[in-house]
Amino acid sequence: MNSLARKFVACCFSLLFVSVPSCSAASSDELRIDELANEILRKEIDLERYYLQYRVEGTKEPKYRRARYFAFQVSSAMTSMASNITNVALCGSHTKVPDRISVRGSRQGLEAGLVGILLDGGSSAVELFSNGYTAIKHIRNGTSPGAAVKNVVARIKEIDAMMAERDALMKKNPDLLSITVCQAEGRVLKSFRDWCLSEFADVYADVKSTQASFNVYYILDIAADSAYTASQLLAIKSLTKPELGNASANTGMVGDTLGIISAPASAKSYNMFYRYWRKRLSATLKEDLSSAEKETKAAMDELNSELASRDITILETAASVQNRVSVYVLWSARYDKYIEQGLVDQRHQNKVALQGVVSGPAISGTYLAQDILASVALNRLRERPKAANNLYLAGGIASTVGSASSLALTNYLLIDQLRYQKKMRAKGLLPEQLLAARLKTLDELDERLVAAEK
Repeated sequence: MNSLARKFVACCFSLLFVSVPSCSAASSDELRIDELANEILRKEIDLERYYLQYRVEGTKEPKYRRARYFAFQVSSAMTSMASNITNVALCGSHTKVPDRISVRGSRQGLEAGLVGILLDGGSSAVELFSNGYTAIKHIRNGTSPGAAVKNVVARIKEIDAMMAERDALMKKNPDLLSITVCQAEGRVLKSFRDWCLSEFADVYADVKSTQASFNVYYILDIAADSAYTASQLLAIKSLTKPELGNASANTGMVGDTLGIISAPASAKSYNMFYRYWRKRLSATLKEDLSSAEKETKAAMDELNSELASRDITILETAASVQNRVSVYVLWSARYDKYIEQGLVDQRHQNKVALQGVVSGPAISGTYLAQDILASVALNRLRERPKAANNLYLAGGIASTVGSASSLALTNYLLIDQLRYQKKMRAKGLLPEQLLAARLKTLDELDERLVAAEK
């Protein structure tokens, strides 16, 4: 009997020593699952903080660009208008005796126009160089788009490693009371990770496309002004060598065509580049970034339903999950608010872009009309100087309207932009203010998680 008692006691002690470590291991794993959820969430918050800061840096306008470009454009429009007015005055005052038009006066008018062309092309050349210099500076400072992709990929790998560890622990402990809550939260963490990656793809594509579309405009503008320069030089020489007049008009029409397409091509190129860079990044990351936001909201609904259906005692074993839920909700709500507020600026930028797409070709069209009329006069009215002079006069009037419109529009757009920025700044709705508010939100979320860990 004593022998049997001793065996029974020994067996109980054996079971005790076997079962206690098992419970302890389960408890340790549960704590680690919770710790990993906190770590993953903080890594995701830090990921968003990084690409928002990258967006601020990537979309920053070069210093003095606005004032510099405005000064060049106004000077160009004023000298071009002076040239056109001179041409109109000479042709208009000699409609009956065009042979008496002063060669010296015509030369001075054409030279003034040449200065205007050089100022316009020079402004685009300066800004193109500025963009190139800024790109080189970003590469040196590690803030280039390529560096941003490498940084984000490294962060995603770290997040994925922690998610894999968490999934393994949940698979190892399927009998945890809070296992379904942990699994639902895992899906939320995964969807937030995908959401961050999708938004980074938007930021990356936007930065790359904006830079490229500006460069498309500057390159086309330089090409147009190069043709205009050649045309103007030929026109000056044609004062003593009339046979060069036709070449001048034809070369001018090439410049006019480039001028007409520059603004629409720039706007169109943004959309093309945006789709290209986003698609390319998606292929590089081997990720489907098309439905991240929708999946996040579905995962949040699932987690909320899971929490609502559980007994309070089970939720108490889920450690800080409820604190994280408040972080998820605030994060999502602030993002939705950011998108809603950002639509105001987006609508304004679309309006400005539309103005450029419409006004740019219209202004260049007046110069095309001038060159077409000059070509007709040179080719068909050589023996009718009065009729040819009338066409030169009509073309001069058209180009004067174009240069005056360019001058007025340049001033209007600057004043309108300054007025718009003042109004939006007062409301806290400028893009940089909205980004600053989002970064402040991320700091607030971090503080909540840190406080919960203490």
